[in-house]
Amino acid sequence: MNTSVKSVIALGLICVLAAGLAGCEKNVINEKTGVPENNVVVKEGLADDANVSSAVMAALQREEQLKPFNFHIETRKGDVTLVGEVNTAEQRMLAEQITLATAGAHTVQNKISVKNN
Repeated sequence: MNTSVKSVIALGLICVLAAGLAGCEKNVINEKTGVPENNVVVKEGLADDANVSSAVMAALQREEQLKPFNFHIETRKGDVTLVGEVNTAEQRMLAEQITLATAGAHTVQNKISVKNN
């Protein structure tokens, strides 16, 4: 093989690797909530419900205001149901916004209750 063919092949491999790496991470602002999508991201259209539920749980646990609480998360075809209990209405809304900002979550049914103080 001559040098120019090797160069073209090497350049092609570099382009393929770069394109693959570009799809691994996504830093996008969710249009519905204004919250950055900085969660575990799976390829759009290929996310299964378990991955979405795991990503939502991880995102909720990263939020300091929500760390003390336990949530049950169920996902069916991208429709996420949140169940749990928080101290304030603001925490309830924050959990919903974070869920909507998670890749693969299409809708949220927020069944989180607020404790009566």
